Amino acid sequence: HVDSPNIRLGVVHSEAMTQLRAATLAFLCRFAQVLADSYPAGGLSSCPCLNWDASDKFPSSIRDVGGQQKLIFRTAGVDYPYPLTYGQNCAQHDLNLPPLCSSADPLERPEWCGERWCYVDKSNCALFFAKSQFFPNYDHLYYSYSTCNNGASSNSFDNGIGGSGSSGSSGILGLLQGYLQSSRDQIEQAHQQVGSPSEPCTGSPMCNCLECFAAPAWGGKKIDTSDVGVNKRAGSDPSNADTCLARAISYTYRRVAAKEGSRDRVGYQYFADQSSGSYVQWPNTQWCPESDYDPRYRPWYAAGSTGPKDVVIVVDVSGSMGTSRSQLARKATKAILDTLTWKDFATIVLFNNVVDRVFSRLLVPVTDATRQVMKNWVDTGNWANGGTSFRSALLGEDSDKPGAFKVIRDSVAAASTAMCQKIIMLLTDGEANFDSDDFGTTKRLATQHGAVLFTYALGSNADGQKTKRMACENKGIFYQVPDNGDLGRIMSEYYKYFADGQQSCTPSYIQYSDAITKTSLYAGCLPMYDRTSSHASLLGVSCMDLNMITDISRLKTNESWRRTSSIMSDVSKKCRPLDLSECHLQKLRLQYSAESVCSSGVSVTESTICPCLEQNCADDEMFIDEKGYFCDTWVGDNCNEAASAHGYSTAGEAAVKSKCRHSCGLCQWQTSSCKSSSCSSSPLPTSTRACQTDKVTGADIEGYTMSCSEVGNSRYVATRTTWNSPPASDEANWLPGIHGSHPFGRCYQYTWTCLLMQCLVGRRGNEGRLKRRVASRQLQLATTGFGRLGLIQA
Repeated sequence: HVDSPNIRLGVVHSEAMTQLRAATLAFLCRFAQVLADSYPAGGLSSCPCLNWDASDKFPSSIRDVGGQQKLIFRTAGVDYPYPLTYGQNCAQHDLNLPPLCSSADPLERPEWCGERWCYVDKSNCALFFAKSQFFPNYDHLYYSYSTCNNGASSNSFDNGIGGSGSSGSSGILGLLQGYLQSSRDQIEQAHQQVGSPSEPCTGSPMCNCLECFAAPAWGGKKIDTSDVGVNKRAGSDPSNADTCLARAISYTYRRVAAKEGSRDRVGYQYFADQSSGSYVQWPNTQWCPESDYDPRYRPWYAAGSTGPKDVVIVVDVSGSMGTSRSQLARKATKAILDTLTWKDFATIVLFNNVVDRVFSRLLVPVTDATRQVMKNWVDTGNWANGGTSFRSALLGEDSDKPGAFKVIRDSVAAASTAMCQKIIMLLTDGEANFDSDDFGTTKRLATQHGAVLFTYALGSNADGQKTKRMACENKGIFYQVPDNGDLGRIMSEYYKYFADGQQSCTPSYIQYSDAITKTSLYAGCLPMYDRTSSHASLLGVSCMDLNMITDISRLKTNESWRRTSSIMSDVSKKCRPLDLSECHLQKLRLQYSAESVCSSGVSVTESTICPCLEQNCADDEMFIDEKGYFCDTWVGDNCNEAASAHGYSTAGEAAVKSKCRHSCGLCQWQTSSCKSSSCSSSPLPTSTRACQTDKVTGADIEGYTMSCSEVGNSRYVATRTTWNSPPASDEANWLPGIHGSHPFGRCYQYTWTCLLMQCLVGRRGNEGRLKRRVASRQLQLATTGFGRLGLIQA
């Protein structure tokens, strides 16, 4: 009974549960077969099955295999033998067939593997159908599930997958997760097999879509629900590898669409290729994007390929920037914001000889509304005035206009943080005083807060000596950007650093609105990897909207929706360890330029093989430490200082280092037995984090403050409150509420109450001690034990 209050957290694993699921599946399969026997084998008269002699119709696709004639299905560069009756009359044609339906464990097969279907003539079918890619020389073959289901929908939600309680949440999210895993399997296998110029890979173009029709439910947008479209970027890989990957993933997309999709419901499946930026989408759409459109720099792509992060964008607005460079800087800042989503926290610091302006003194979650406010703010003010001070930009301690490290420190103390990696991105075109003490302080603070520095010297003649040293000493990358370089694109590529070091096996979720219909869409996004070397590298990202399965408005009426939303939020906000050795960092630097390689680091070439992390080094995902934190929140922090710096007991520190080895960075690097193996998505949690601990921060996927949704739980919150977003003006004085439901709400200026609440609600525990002293008209607060900081003075 997975809803039992005695089950504190995690996923229930037991032999009894496994046997129960297997027995239930067996019964349902038998019941479905009995029911199917009453349906006409040749489909309905409104959409009859096509029947033919395969040897006459498709002789080029038939081959002798072990003395038997077989139809040969080629996908992802591999040939699979199928029976000659494949697709004829209504049957479970895919059951037990490779590449996706042959798993020994039926729970690992896509939902459509056991469905009955047949080939149909689209001109003689009044039901929902999809285009087949089975026969490469026959481009007008279609199939339908509905005609073999007595005309009824084959949609999983319609057929009971969206139950109530935890089963409803796990059912629909588990279904989507399974489909995304199928897409990943196809792409990763295809990458190992395809890519030669002779590979016969083609795709239906999105621009000038010949079969697209105006769909009323899609706002009149011209779509083709039977097919998958491809937008191949100009100048993309001439070897045709991107189109071959597109064809491979289309196999899964078409199957999912045929079973779950509808002409009357807006919802998409889409994939972008990392190497070329080519884009694949179901349904095919009449869409001719601008030549500079690149899906790799859209929020969904960065969200799917990287974990949550704190980002401080630090921009030089001194007089030397001038009109031209300042405009580039504004555009680049907006481009960075476009790679962030609701699970990320960020702010902007503008500096010249002092900190000139800050968007907010604390990091804020980058919801859609907040991102737009930040972009509007970027368009204001003078971005070319005064001198240049790196010291103020990074180390400034002014309360109203803090430097980057003070922003990070105060945000952690106020629990306004993703509790994951922290990034400082410094853009400048000039030289500034920054002595050895400043470098030492920067390195100490970066180590203390787990921050990485990316530095950008704008201009071919810009002196990058100091900015390069900042990056090299703090696990970052230095970029020399010429005046004619694409600054926005270069700065936005920071996400590749994290995508390369964070292998994600579980989808991340985003919420967005359809551009035409304004339909609210919820997408799960999963990265795919090149596993041909010892270190997995990003191949691309595939997403699928929950709306493919059912209308969100309908789903929200289900009592399990809030739990579903909470689980999507939890798995998306989970921190991901960064597995990059110094060798990996040097190779990433080399990918940009030889000038970016750090002289103090190891020597590498493009062919250098870097060490790998020891196999099977993982966290205990069910573990919560003595202060209420999950293992992943230790990413970027020093677990060896849990007792000395953060108030843990000796036993508490030992437990953290034992249970959280991966997040603590305690896994060992090795040079032998290195192999990048595929990973399966983690089982969905049965209890949300806010119901297990009060150590949760920020907004959820719907913009509400993170809260417990489980009735009967002691932490249950009946009414959700909206996370406080920043106002359209007065940003420099804005502080987000410590919690969205906190009675003080937003705090303007550093009042006694605001300071007190920041001290009382810290990241690591709230057992600090306060003392008040008034002297020389100054108010001083000191606290220990907050936010792994040791001492805060304001």
